[in-house]
Amino acid sequence: MREVTLQLRREQERRERFTETVLTKPEAARNWWLERHLDDLSTIDWNTFREKVLPLVGTVEDAQAKADYIARTIQYIVEKLEDNPAEHARFTTTARTVLEQMGWGDAAPGLMAGQTSMAAEPGKHRNDSGQPRQAADSGAAG
Repeated sequence: MREVTLQLRREQERRERFTETVLTKPEAARNWWLERHLDDLSTIDWNTFREKVLPLVGTVEDAQAKADYIARTIQYIVEKLEDNPAEHARFTTTARTVLEQMGWGDAAPGLMAGQTSMAAEPGKHRNDSGQPRQAADSGAAG
């Protein structure tokens, strides 16, 4: 019984140390993930990291995590709108109105100027095989 109790306590301490050193800051978690894959960087899977590890990190104030979230949201919007010109026009009008009301008309000059829609350039947001680009393909950090 004593041996089992000691083993459980060691395991609990190991988890606590891991949480304190790896899961307190996104930078520490990213370093840990990278270190785990140093022997073969081709096996590193940042999508798994973002989906499985990053949500366990104790802080939501990380600029990189926020940027990743925004990039995934924008990617979702682009994919939804690129094959539907009517919805794209409606979204553009709504976004332009919101930006103007916020006093941020300069935030999206292309949107404000009414540049060519994504639907008119279907290949622009797709990779060589015709699939929607991933955030990394589009230049987002990963």
